[in-house]
Amino acid sequence: MFWSLSLTLGESSPGHAHDVAELLFCRGGSGLVVLDGHDIELVDRRAVLIAPRARHRFVMRDGEAARLHVVCVTLADAALHLSPAQAAALRQLGGQGASAVDYGEGDGWLWALGERIPASLGLADQGEMAELWGIIGLFIGRHARAGQGGGAGTSKYGATIRDVCAWLDDHLREPGELDDIASRFGLSRSLLTREFRKHVGMSVVDYLNSRRIQNAGTLLLAGDANIAEAALDSGFSSMTYFYKQFKALYGVTPAELRKQLAGLAAGGVADQN
Repeated sequence: MFWSLSLTLGESSPGHAHDVAELLFCRGGSGLVVLDGHDIELVDRRAVLIAPRARHRFVMRDGEAARLHVVCVTLADAALHLSPAQAAALRQLGGQGASAVDYGEGDGWLWALGERIPASLGLADQGEMAELWGIIGLFIGRHARAGQGGGAGTSKYGATIRDVCAWLDDHLREPGELDDIASRFGLSRSLLTREFRKHVGMSVVDYLNSRRIQNAGTLLLAGDANIAEAALDSGFSSMTYFYKQFKALYGVTPAELRKQLAGLAAGGVADQN
């Protein structure tokens, strides 16, 4: 079982910790989550996953208020209802305390699925609960390799790395050779590798794979392509590698995703994007 609620947080809170993982969907407004060692801004279309027993507090600066949808999950229930990869991702989150992921147009399909989680579960039947756990699992899988950072920073190379990310997003079907990318932006391979990881929180290859997988997920949920077409249209030449990367990011295979969420896609969720 899990529980959820929607609220507008307009005041700061004292420090606290819970025995459950908290998945926060920010539906608007602004604020701050303060953890030991780092802060996470609350901005629209950002999800924050806070590990069980991670001490944190909410800070609302002058005039701020954040509209949040909060979903709480115990590790025991996660082990029962999520895939092994998703449950493991939740356990491993404890080392960093929390992670944040922004949901743009490329993975708007997943953000739309999150809106189907009711603020009050009521008397949901077994089938509905299985569907909701499937959605929660997708978000936890999406956080599995996300660091706390939210994108390129403001150092000397911050603007360049933002340009690199934008170029990669627009050229998913190209090979993505590090030497070619570095040369295009006037960087050496080693400098690109170091600065990209510093600003984005992952390697160039991991970023490109995650964006390709998100694009494939959009195609699959929209029903615009079969699994092979979604892989090829997103820049994957090997189906084996595609399946491996997809499961690493979301915790389920493309076929399992379609099976879990076929009813949602038929209901028009994908049409919202």
